[in-house]
Amino acid sequence: MKEKITEFLAERIPIRSIETHVKKPLPKHINWLFSLGAMALFLLILQAATGAFLAIYYSPSPDHAYNSLNYISKEVPFGGFVRGLHHWGASAMVIVVFLHLLRVVVYDSYKAPRELTWIVGVLLLLVVLGFGFTGYLLPWDQKAYWATVVGAKIASTVPIIGDAIGRIMRGGEEVGAVTLTRFYAIHTIWLPWIAFGLVGLHLFLVRHIGSSGLPKNTPKDMDAGKPFYPDQLFEDSVAILILFGVLVVMALFVPVPTEEIADPTDASYDPRPEWYFLFLFQLLKYFEGRFEVVGTFVIPTVAILLLFLVPFLSRKERLPIHKRPVALTVTSISVLSLISLTILGLRSPRLDSTASTASEADQSKVHRSTDTEVFDFGLEEEN
Repeated sequence: MKEKITEFLAERIPIRSIETHVKKPLPKHINWLFSLGAMALFLLILQAATGAFLAIYYSPSPDHAYNSLNYISKEVPFGGFVRGLHHWGASAMVIVVFLHLLRVVVYDSYKAPRELTWIVGVLLLLVVLGFGFTGYLLPWDQKAYWATVVGAKIASTVPIIGDAIGRIMRGGEEVGAVTLTRFYAIHTIWLPWIAFGLVGLHLFLVRHIGSSGLPKNTPKDMDAGKPFYPDQLFEDSVAILILFGVLVVMALFVPVPTEEIADPTDASYDPRPEWYFLFLFQLLKYFEGRFEVVGTFVIPTVAILLLFLVPFLSRKERLPIHKRPVALTVTSISVLSLISLTILGLRSPRLDSTASTASEADQSKVHRSTDTEVFDFGLEEEN
């Protein structure tokens, strides 16, 4: 019976060629760090599955968004658990994708013929950060609302087209119902399609070109390597199970942080982003006045462009990181800077709002417009 089923499928699906492909030997020195890619794929699927569950009960409107999430957390069976998986899974995804790219840099795996694989990976990192930013507003609590106000303000500092970008993000002059609907659509429709499309392309390139392994592997090493199935698949599965176990513990025992419902008139609120944007939050403190565009636009843009150009900056043979002093120095400084800025952002005291010392007349003026920036966030007030 099994042979008949196999023969039936073989006539219609190239299962034998697929089997041969998945058993293709990997480089000899593939290790557990190469499971980071599989972990990232698992997290993307987990986010899609938990997000689909949350979308059944979530209402993307200022009048109902906050209460609908409370209902999910407190009334829907396993709702709080699923929401916890989704929330902590988002943080895990940022970490895993970043470590995956860092592993590629350390192993010099972005060089020819894998330039396109690297570029797609950088695009996926940006999409993951896009998930984080668009997911900000959905709880419609104080942090969600005011962090989005500041995020739109930062986008508005882009030279020439900044004002247009800010209005497009907000859907008007202020953060409101249109903004929430727009972010929800981007978060649940646009970005998932883009993410899965890029993942499909990334996997195709990885399987077509092959994994890189450690630098300077010889053809003999490649022949002696383990197959993807079942050896590497087993290691990937173990890594995924450990990751999922950590997320389950977090979802069960660490509540999702939720603040009070968004109040656009609360000019005293001090906005702070999620931890994976704290480095930018801290960076903005060092650039004020006319130099604010350096922190909001110039440095982030240059950093992203350099990431895309990494495979083309050196055409030499692949070498271990300790034999590439320039790459080792730049990578070390970049990682330490991100970690340091994030820690400083976590430890920095709450910002003083100008509204806290304003007169009652100034307060009422502030309350009439959420488009006026009242926070000392490294951004000038609008005139």
